[in-house]
Amino acid sequence: MGDSGKRGIAVPILEASALRVPASASSPELVCDISVHPGDLQVLFSPDRASSTAVADGLLGLAGSGDVRFRGQAWSDLSPSAANRLRGGVGRVLSRGNWMETRSVMENLLLPLRHHTVLPDRHLREMACRLAGSFGLPGLPTLLPHRCSAADLERAACIKAFVGSPDLVILEHPLDFGDAGLLSPLIEAIQGVRRQGGAVVWFTGKRSVSEDPCIPADRRYRMVRNRLLALEASP
Repeated sequence: MGDSGKRGIAVPILEASALRVPASASSPELVCDISVHPGDLQVLFSPDRASSTAVADGLLGLAGSGDVRFRGQAWSDLSPSAANRLRGGVGRVLSRGNWMETRSVMENLLLPLRHHTVLPDRHLREMACRLAGSFGLPGLPTLLPHRCSAADLERAACIKAFVGSPDLVILEHPLDFGDAGLLSPLIEAIQGVRRQGGAVVWFTGKRSVSEDPCIPADRRYRMVRNRLLALEASP
């Protein structure tokens, strides 16, 4: 899906103007502009996981400064409770994991859905189980997170991000564990979000992924020290 024909006058799902992400021990301050429209897939090459997380936090109004808007609303104009409700429409694969170790992976997956929807629990489980099957899992993992393999946890993280028809999905390094079998179901899930008018921002530390012509990205970027450099859009 390319850019043409979907821009029109549609409000961007996510728009950042002069977003400033503070410096860390491993990277300098980053200043960037980015606009993500309905149906977009944007891929960012970012070798440093901490920088990816910092930028993702900035895009979600959790860190940094600048004018950052989600569905036309500036994070800075919203109360904490209103901002959290709006973030309920965002799915995210975090590079640092973010699992509650006292609950099973299945409970980790279902808790956000229970919080942000009024659908019956049975329906939520069915949705998550269908997605688990598409990601190559026999069902929702019932083990505690530390009892699961890294590959299964990464697939479960993708299920958690994509379940529930999110408006926006932010992926932080989902293929960096070397699970080659994850690419195909991941692309399928991404295309499903795009067909429904949602968008995906994908951070990767693998240059081969960021430049892969089989990944149907509308925009490709690379983070170079304190700048976000745009590469050519895919045809």
